[in-house]
Amino acid sequence: MHVNEQTFFDGPDSFMTIHHLTIRGTNFQIGQKLAELAIERYGQSPSHHIANPVYAKARRIYLQRNYPIHWERVRGVAAAFGLDPDDDRYDPTILWYKLYVPVPAMGCSVVYYPPSTTASSSGYLSRNYDFSIGTMAEVMQMPLPPEIRNRMSPVMSEPYIMEWYPEDGGYASLAIHAFDTLSGTLDGFNSAGLVVSIMADEEAIAELGPNLELHPGPPQAIGHHELQVMRFLLDTCATTDEAKEALLTVKQYYAFVPCHYIVADRAGNSFIYENSTGRNIQHIIDSTGRPQVVTNFQIHKHPTSDKMPKGALTLETNAFWRYQTLVDRISEHTDPFTLEDLKTNNACVNIMKLFEEMSSDPAYGSIAANEQSRTLWHSLYDQQAGTAEFCFYLGEKAHADGTLTEHRSDYLRFALEA
Repeated sequence: MHVNEQTFFDGPDSFMTIHHLTIRGTNFQIGQKLAELAIERYGQSPSHHIANPVYAKARRIYLQRNYPIHWERVRGVAAAFGLDPDDDRYDPTILWYKLYVPVPAMGCSVVYYPPSTTASSSGYLSRNYDFSIGTMAEVMQMPLPPEIRNRMSPVMSEPYIMEWYPEDGGYASLAIHAFDTLSGTLDGFNSAGLVVSIMADEEAIAELGPNLELHPGPPQAIGHHELQVMRFLLDTCATTDEAKEALLTVKQYYAFVPCHYIVADRAGNSFIYENSTGRNIQHIIDSTGRPQVVTNFQIHKHPTSDKMPKGALTLETNAFWRYQTLVDRISEHTDPFTLEDLKTNNACVNIMKLFEEMSSDPAYGSIAANEQSRTLWHSLYDQQAGTAEFCFYLGEKAHADGTLTEHRSDYLRFALEA
């Protein structure tokens, strides 16, 4: 096994510390290394994985039958904790860290550009990841003593760029992980050129309200949680046809929030996958050869602009504003898209741009000023070149007039080896 870790922006003036973790080895060794990291860096122990044996056994059997790649990693996790992987008193299938309980917040803006639409004739996935910059105490409005509150780090202060090269099954991949180091994929691509991204389904969250079914502890659900679905696709799929089949046949649940996905392959095919709010119907929305846009509302309910709500831009309607802004810019563009075009398009729906737009209306300006969400990174995946670029939010400066200036990193570039 070979392991290499790089750390970026690790300083007191940076909002985020980025870990780039490269692991080459068997899937058992990948899981073992990730568990060792969880033990050494986050203080995990076997007590964090105590489970109801009925559910733990069912989850174990499900993974053995349906996702043997992940089961091998789970065996490695168990070994690091000194556990028998078949001991159903424990469930080492997830390595949570820096957990949160969700509140309605900004979501993400993603565009897939097929090769036929770009100047380089390569397919690109361009993604803004928007999330709270608050700590757990701030997100949950917890009345903690200052000495405890001041020691807490922001929920999203430590994402991982995971670059894995498994030797005994599964595609090599490069992906950003958060919340679950073992399978908490937020966006990424694999050596076959399949690229994936996840977004919160804000409509489902709003519709469910107090009926949102969270699994913050040992899950009483079998299958893949919302982030693990992305890891499963990267491990096992090369084409959108394979990804559709996988999504339609695997068991899914959400640990924290309902989500939907966009998936694209190297040939330029893409689709959006959504579950209905009640999770009783599955929807696949195929691309039409043009760039495919998705934010945080349910595309199957609002397939065209005339099906979208009209009126003032608010936090409740911002997903539609971001979507329409991207669609309009793309529709008005007549030349092949360059790399700078892609970056500029996503910059136009950066959360700070949204706040500027909202602040033009006095009724909503103060709401925007108090909102803690930011665009934490822009990721750009080049399918043909096998490269990924990331620009990260590092902090901000407040001015006397109440405006803010973001401090963002230069783009970091990584290459997934063939």
